[in-house]
Amino acid sequence: MTETAPELGKKSFSCPHCGAHAHQDWAYFVKGYYTKGDGPYVPRTDVIEVIEKDQNFQGDKKENLKIYYNKRLSKKPFFEDHSDSPGSRYTVENLYMSVCFSCKEISLWKCDEIIYPDSVIEYIPNSDLPDDLLADFEEAAAIVAKSPRGAAALLRLVIQKLCKELGEKGKNINDDIAALVEKGLDVRIQKALDIVRVIGNNSVHPGTIDIKDNRKVAAKLFNLVNLITEAMITQPKAIDRFYETLPEKARDAIDKRDKKE
Repeated sequence: MTETAPELGKKSFSCPHCGAHAHQDWAYFVKGYYTKGDGPYVPRTDVIEVIEKDQNFQGDKKENLKIYYNKRLSKKPFFEDHSDSPGSRYTVENLYMSVCFSCKEISLWKCDEIIYPDSVIEYIPNSDLPDDLLADFEEAAAIVAKSPRGAAALLRLVIQKLCKELGEKGKNINDDIAALVEKGLDVRIQKALDIVRVIGNNSVHPGTIDIKDNRKVAAKLFNLVNLITEAMITQPKAIDRFYETLPEKARDAIDKRDKKE
């Protein structure tokens, strides 16, 4: 599954709530003071029942209060018009929100890091990824929002193990992928490795991945794992299954032809 990782200020990316690649509206925060003696609080859990029983609230007023407090109880960020509240208003720097055009949910950012929701969109592994690599892939997906460098390091390990699973040495990723290209792996996957800086240069050892580029690199590595799995495991399995559907005589004829060649 190809995802576009969330990035501060970007006009569109895969929403960390619904997963859709959608336009994002950006907003900043302002500082407004509570009235004297007032302050933020978490509503009591039975507030809806209290409102329901209170005879002072009727009709639309009661329904609007219930809607408001249900949103408060969800503990999720949401928009509420407090333009008539007293107090000075100042912008708050290094704290931003993005709003998904698709699901309308809010994501909160501290500088360039998402702090809500707790994890970004799930990166789904190819179903043919070997079981012993699946745990590393899923761990990387679970931590990519909080530690993209950690996720990238885990995915580098997955690629190494995957290359070894496919018959290579599993020591130098660049060499292993080059060998897989000779065996039929799409040469464009070699180019994808170049994009994520697998080729050694002055800053990294040859055949290793420079993981300093954080979230962008991690997103490409998730896709790279799935691309290699698709090309070297999923597609051959599909072809083998299709081949087995041929009549036995036809398969025998093909086998004899291949032996002659």
